[in-house]
Amino acid sequence: MATREELREALDDYVAQASKSQRILQSLKGWNCIIYIEATDIGAGYTMTMQGGPASVADGSTASPDLIVRGSSEDLANIFWCDQNPASNYMQGAIKIQGSSENTMKLDAMSLMIYLEVSQAKG
Repeated sequence: MATREELREALDDYVAQASKSQRILQSLKGWNCIIYIEATDIGAGYTMTMQGGPASVADGSTASPDLIVRGSSEDLANIFWCDQNPASNYMQGAIKIQGSSENTMKLDAMSLMIYLEVSQAKG
């Protein structure tokens, strides 16, 4: 189980990794989305805001997110640290996403791009 602090650190690192990549920033251009990320086992929630460029993260929830991502703190931290493939966790049901298919596909694409870039840098 990841702590609130570890999960927040993973989210902050994830946003920083995305902000370093021109390819990712270009793909996020024009995407406005509020994503609520909930760690169901520790009762922690975070809001990631995409406004056509670099994302930002805040503690807590927003009144009406466009997407909701739920999972255990460990699964979420592993995805945001890029230690596990996000598509694999989603397909296995470890992570649940609620929202429009368009926003879900954009989140999947962004997550996979970040995962591949960070994995290549680590490898």
